[in-house]
Amino acid sequence: MSEPALKTQTTAAARQPSGPLQDWLATLSRIDAADQARAAPRRPAEPQPSWEPRIVAPAEPVLTAEPEAPPASPTAAEQDDLAALMAENMMLKARLRQEHGRYDELQSLLADELRSLRAHVQHEVDKAEELRAERDLWMARAEALAQPLFQPRR
Repeated sequence: MSEPALKTQTTAAARQPSGPLQDWLATLSRIDAADQARAAPRRPAEPQPSWEPRIVAPAEPVLTAEPEAPPASPTAAEQDDLAALMAENMMLKARLRQEHGRYDELQSLLADELRSLRAHVQHEVDKAEELRAERDLWMARAEALAQPLFQPRR
């Protein structure tokens, strides 16, 4: 039973059941309480981490009246970030090449299957045409042979 159903008081629930029904309901209540006590608090299912590209916001230009100083050498953290971004970029390019290769391979397989299917259908159509021609020939022969049977006798 759900908790709202247990907490809701109805006029039927207001009367106390007697006899075996009361014992049965009491037993159910004890079982539900024991199940709830045994059940560990459940955490919501954690979504599986999926890879997402990192987006780096460009540095905001500083508006100063001073002439621009030569760019300072990047710090170690910036160098690490730059290296990580370059590695990510290389990995993405490799994945893209791999996906293009798979796509091209799949396209060629589908094209081969379509050619094979077309050839098979054409073969079946040719066989059907041969059967029709043979049928027409046999019908013409049968008509030619049956024609004297339907001629009036003289």
